Amino acid sequence: MSETPDVRSASSRRGHTRLTVGVACTAILTLLITAPVTSAHADTTYAGTRADTTHVGAHLDTTHATQLPPDRPVITSNQTGTHDGYFYAYWKDAGNATMTLGPQGQYSAHWDGVNNWLGGKGWATGHRRTFNYCATFHPGGVSFLSLYGYTTSPIAEYYVVENWGTWRPTGTAMGTVVSEGSTYDIYRQILGVGITPYYRYYSVRQQPRSSGTINTGDHFDAWARAGLNLDAPMGYMIMATEGYQSNGRSSVTVDSDTTRPKRCTPSPNGSAHSQ
Repeated sequence: MSETPDVRSASSRRGHTRLTVGVACTAILTLLITAPVTSAHADTTYAGTRADTTHVGAHLDTTHATQLPPDRPVITSNQTGTHDGYFYAYWKDAGNATMTLGPQGQYSAHWDGVNNWLGGKGWATGHRRTFNYCATFHPGGVSFLSLYGYTTSPIAEYYVVENWGTWRPTGTAMGTVVSEGSTYDIYRQILGVGITPYYRYYSVRQQPRSSGTINTGDHFDAWARAGLNLDAPMGYMIMATEGYQSNGRSSVTVDSDTTRPKRCTPSPNGSAHSQ
């Protein structure tokens, strides 16, 4: 792993082409100052006609996570839980988004006319780990296929963006990082929940893909050099599909056993994941 410094100070706004989609931390604040919440997820900030408007909420409470049987449950409401050995999370604010949980680390999703939604499978706590994933990803607008996680005390969010739709995430350029043979651009954004600012860190692969290996430790180290506090408690970490004011579909398999070939299982509609 190597990192290339970048002295550019890239603007976090690109006029009408600037659109930031992600997951906010209102619920993290709620968890810190009140009793645990049971639903929410999403920060959507975009600059353009509504510069720096935030829609906040989050489903970041895993205290009452659901244990689901290992069949193919269909998820359409905000929740977190465990299914067939993996943690899962689902959140939306408005529109139609369905996530079907398959064997072990597999899930499929489709969304239609959604405002903002996020879902995926992974782990209840973020950590340094190396894992394989493979997917089919068909974004119809602003959507992402990425590793997503967050920290508390202080609040921060992070993404390893592997594929995207009509908008590639950006922000203040913080250099590059090379991990597992792939080069990623590092960006940092400062956002706010009410009067409380927090940072979001992106590693955005220079060339999109829908299958590969992610080493979170390489990205953690690069983000730490850009200001991320790795001593902060970590919330969940999932290989997520996310959509903002868009339509699309995906089918994703996460596999924490990197000693075997990528495990691509059929999705519920019978199609196979791409390698």
